[in-house]
Amino acid sequence: MNREQHVAISEMLIETAGTLGQNPRTALAAGELIWGAASHICNAAEGHSDAEHRDLRTKREWALVINGLAVDRQTRRLCLDGLDASQTLHSHFYTGQLSRDEVAEKIRIGTVFVRQMLRIARQS
Repeated sequence: MNREQHVAISEMLIETAGTLGQNPRTALAAGELIWGAASHICNAAEGHSDAEHRDLRTKREWALVINGLAVDRQTRRLCLDGLDASQTLHSHFYTGQLSRDEVAEKIRIGTVFVRQMLRIARQS
């Protein structure tokens, strides 16, 4: 999958998550969509050409991409915090460990992260 495809999928997932996240009954699905959007946007931001592109699969690999971005310290911290929130939402999908308020906050943080990464990916 190339960069443009990853960006397009991430945009679609984050838009759908925004709608689902407004309802506590569908917030669980919204959280999982944010995790998917995070995956796609980190792959888009990796910066390799299509010919040498490989899909990154782990949070550690995605954090390396974020740490390698040409952004200021505050933006990098926002992105790493967003990556953590996204992973927490992914875990919550299977374990249900978060309260409604915690889910809502993690969705907010994850959404900000993905939107910031979309801006960064579009600039590269």
